[in-house]
Amino acid sequence: MSHDVIVVGGGIIGASAAYALARRGHKVLVMDQVSIPNPQGSSDDHARVFRLTHGKDSFTTDLAARTIPLWKEHERTFGEEFLTQNGVLDLASGDGKVEEASYKTLSDLRLRVERLSSQQVAERYRMIRPRCCKFAVFHPDGGMVWAKRAIEAFSRGILRSRGALEPGVKIVKILSDKGKVTALKDSKGKFWRAEHYVFASGAWTREVLADYGIPVAITRQECLYLRPPRNQGRYRPTHFPVFSFSKLGVHGFPVHIHGFMKIGYHRAGVENRAPVIPLLPDRKFEGQARQVFKDFVPDLADFKEMEGRVHYYTRTPDGDFLLDQLPGVDNAWLAAAFAGGGPMFAPLVGQILSQLVSGEKPAVNLHRFRISRLRLRPKA
Repeated sequence: MSHDVIVVGGGIIGASAAYALARRGHKVLVMDQVSIPNPQGSSDDHARVFRLTHGKDSFTTDLAARTIPLWKEHERTFGEEFLTQNGVLDLASGDGKVEEASYKTLSDLRLRVERLSSQQVAERYRMIRPRCCKFAVFHPDGGMVWAKRAIEAFSRGILRSRGALEPGVKIVKILSDKGKVTALKDSKGKFWRAEHYVFASGAWTREVLADYGIPVAITRQECLYLRPPRNQGRYRPTHFPVFSFSKLGVHGFPVHIHGFMKIGYHRAGVENRAPVIPLLPDRKFEGQARQVFKDFVPDLADFKEMEGRVHYYTRTPDGDFLLDQLPGVDNAWLAAAFAGGGPMFAPLVGQILSQLVSGEKPAVNLHRFRISRLRLRPKA
């Protein structure tokens, strides 16, 4: 047997887990049905949000906070920046209950946070309309994860540790016997074997694990990259935060790649059975984005240069992700349904998976993420 662990899925969760395992001395193989990074995956993007504001959910807030030193450790190892902490500004345009709860949670956990009046928001960021919100919550430790850069770095680290990457491998069957996964069969009829298996297959989880009947939904999430039509320097990370409107289900980023900003939906979009190619958004999203900017930062509403993109998120019925041993086997684990939060939690999830595979007790209580909480629908 040439590999200790096979990781199915080369997104940021799979790459992080494989790198953590390789650092422990495991000989790891990472496979993906497209490429690594996978351009169809939810984490193949230049920057993804890193936030500590999760309403009254202090457990998730604490998990996010725990990833910060792990990201910083990776930055020292690779000599690259993976987490830009330019802050996240949560704007209360609705009743403000989520933002108030987030403020209280961060305060209770003694994490850095400010509650700003709408006037204070406009004074700090003069391009923002004072009437865009009732108030806002700003936490300076939030910001952006450079997701694609991190996947590429983890991949290099895996290869340096005698691991291997196998793009273009589509798993169609999981074989098991006597409480263990024994092999994976791909679409060409080839069998892949290892001692342990990790499934981090994102939007293909339902297909890859069809025999287990794990109920996850695949949702279509649209975003738009745009170049500020004027005053571009005002929207760089040193001057402008990541922003979020919970009422609208919208968040956005400062200028972060080739002079472009990004705005996208994080609220659950239309369901699909699997990612649909091409990955282009509906044209009406452009109009919606312009309206958000008209109400928020009018200076940006008449953008000309733009490019659309669709990501596919995997979600569970209760909204929590899955991080658990596969039912009925003791040598395979699943990490899925992060609903776009994979880049935020990747270092911690990778560490946890490496602990589980190595037979250690993880540092985090995983009861909330168990598969057994869901009603499974295995194939007959």
